[in-house]
Amino acid sequence: MSADRAPPERLHPLALLSGFGKAVRQMIGGFLAGGFFAFQGRPLLGLVIVGGLMASTLIGLLLHWWRFTFRVGEDAVRIDSGILNRNHRTIPFDRVQDVSIAQGPLQRLFGVAQVTLETGGSSLFKEEGVLAGIALPRAEALRDLVRARRMGLASAADLDPAAMAQGDEPLFSMDLKRVLTCGLFNFSLAVLAALFGASQTVGDLLNVNPFERSFWQPILVSNGLGQYLLDHRLGLALGGIGVLVLLGVLSGLVRTLLREHGFRLDRNAKGLRRRRGLATRTDVSLPKRRIQAGVIA
Repeated sequence: MSADRAPPERLHPLALLSGFGKAVRQMIGGFLAGGFFAFQGRPLLGLVIVGGLMASTLIGLLLHWWRFTFRVGEDAVRIDSGILNRNHRTIPFDRVQDVSIAQGPLQRLFGVAQVTLETGGSSLFKEEGVLAGIALPRAEALRDLVRARRMGLASAADLDPAAMAQGDEPLFSMDLKRVLTCGLFNFSLAVLAALFGASQTVGDLLNVNPFERSFWQPILVSNGLGQYLLDHRLGLALGGIGVLVLLGVLSGLVRTLLREHGFRLDRNAKGLRRRRGLATRTDVSLPKRRIQAGVIA
């Protein structure tokens, strides 16, 4: 059956949450405008502005979800989207280089996954090959179908289950200790600069600036330490830098743990398969013919 004649399917309602998060970020200007009128003594006008933005955003998200459909045929996937301006795109399976599956915490809880069809083309169509939320069994079935068609098989049912189960050969994996060790070397100077800027702006308002006497005085007094750091600007500067470095190291550990937890790299007949992630679990395959070089640093 061709993709045009296949029955239409819709995304899981959980996909609305990801769209809502993006919409809220785009409405920051409207929220600021509502707050401005509220502080100017016109709270009703501010409430109308914020309420109107929220209502229009929710209606737009629902219409976008309702109008977004995809059809899976024997040789291609067709994706239809758009509320007023309709966009119809057909992605042949022989152009798909990779089918990646990603699951966030809520998606794992509800058994939903995001599927990305990598075609290797222009980034202009990157978002058009993304199915933001479909059932995990359907996502895995779609990946198996694409894999079967690229192998020249008639359908995913022709795949050998035993061969598929035994096809992955582990090349490398990281336990929790190795992930945390990797996080120690993932310290970013950009994070340090951001923390320094925050300490000089927001920190002054919250009274948590490690470069000021007010931050260190209660700590040093309560621990019976001397007055050296309080009396010398150099001591305050060294203490503030130490705090920022510690926060930077902790941020590197947390970021690495969220991204690399459960890292495993396998080799199969077609190439490499990588699985990783604590907050968002990703499962990505890389065909051999796409590997151009291996770099050891």
